[in-house]
Amino acid sequence: MDSGRKAGQFNIYSNQAETNLLYRIESYYSPMQKIDLRTYPDKKVIGRLNSHQLGIWYQATYEIFDIRSKTNKWFNGSIKRQSTWFHDEYHVNLAERKITMKNRAFSGRFKFYNEANSLLAMFKMRRNLLSAVTKYDLKIFSDQFPDSIYLLALAAHDNKKTAIYSHNDK
Repeated sequence: MDSGRKAGQFNIYSNQAETNLLYRIESYYSPMQKIDLRTYPDKKVIGRLNSHQLGIWYQATYEIFDIRSKTNKWFNGSIKRQSTWFHDEYHVNLAERKITMKNRAFSGRFKFYNEANSLLAMFKMRRNLLSAVTKYDLKIFSDQFPDSIYLLALAAHDNKKTAIYSHNDK
């Protein structure tokens, strides 16, 4: 990993008890933000993201390894943010497919939709005023896309110390 300044780190668990670590996101600034998504316990890199941000303008490129596939294939894509006063919207492109990640201001919910506007996944922020750690619950409703795409998209939005709990409803 680059020798740049450390940014937000994410742990992704399969449960709220934080007993089964599935993935870890490691993030650095050097000079732009670079993110690696690793599986656990073997620490294999299955995703990378490089971002550029200037004010509210945000753009990133990424590559993900589809661990569901037997072809050992990496896919490239991009993420772009469109923001207004009342919501953030991210456009995620992957292999000529599009996902939209939407968040209304102060809602703490991030929803992912496909081109047909079907709900694919959702993150819900857990608020705890006594903790510096931001925690999210993740529910995935479809297997149209690799799980790593949702994790990298949230990491692109949130660069704080974070824990994510996965609940797959596929």
